[in-house]
This record gives sequence, C-alpha cells and structure tokens, in this order.
Amino acid sequence: MINWDAIGAIGEIVGAIAVVITLLYLAVQLRQNTRTTEHSIKRGVHSDARAWLDKLIENQELTDLYRAGMNGEGLSSSDRLRFSMMLDQLFTHWDHAYSFDAFDFVDNSHIYGVLAKPGGASYWKRALSRRHSFHPGFVEYVNTILVKIEADRRDA
Repeated sequence: MINWDAIGAIGEIVGAIAVVITLLYLAVQLRQNTRTTEHSIKRGVHSDARAWLDKLIENQELTDLYRAGMNGEGLSSSDRLRFSMMLDQLFTHWDHAYSFDAFDFVDNSHIYGVLAKPGGASYWKRALSRRHSFHPGFVEYVNTILVKIEADRRDA
C-alpha cells in the first residue's frame, strides 16, 4: 500500500528545497544587477564630466566665455544666459552624482574652485533663488562649501 503521508512529506521537502534554491538564485541575480546598475551610473557620471570638459577643451569661445563668466566680467545678455546654462549643466552633473551615490567621482576641489570665483558663487545663489530642483543634501553640501569659502575670505 502506498503511504501518501510519506509521499506528501517528501513533496513538501522537495518544494522547500526548491524555494530555498530559487531564493538563493534571486539573491545572486539581484546582487549582480545592483553591481551592474552602480557601474552604469558611475560610468555615466564619468562620461558626463568628460563630455562637459571636452566642450571647453575643444571650443575656445566656450572657454573664454567660461573664464569671463567665472571672473564676473561683464557679459552680454546672451552670454550671461549661455554661461548660466553651462553652470546649470555642471551643477546638474554634480547633483546627479550626489543623488545616485556616485559622488566619489566628483573632484571636490573643482566645486570649491567654481564657488570661489565670483561668477560661480553668484550663479549658485541665483540657482537657489530660482528654486532649482537640486537634491536637498547636495544643496546643503554646496552651501557648506560656500560658507567655508566666505569665512576664509573674511579671515584672510
């Protein structure tokens, strides 16, 4: 006679083993997917930074505009707009890196250098007054740098 209770118990054990194997497989897949996504985000952050710098390197007119805008020199209204859009791209890149936990690819001395220039600090204050949609933690981080720069100037 067939012992249905024993067969049912074996079936439950096999089912439980299958569930454990499936969960282990899913955990491995999730870990690999997470690593792939993190790599992709960091690669994107690096590519964005490289593309921004390449524009300046390859285009003397943009380089001159960036330098004049950063030094707070008088710009025409169209050049002020172009300079503002350049910094929108730059700060959005940094904000993106901050938001996606890829900020270790950002050179903090570059942020400091931008904010230490009259045009960079002025841009940041205008961006905040326009209620730019930067990540709150990024805004706090940049504001901390700006406060330090202003304190260093007072102490100098």
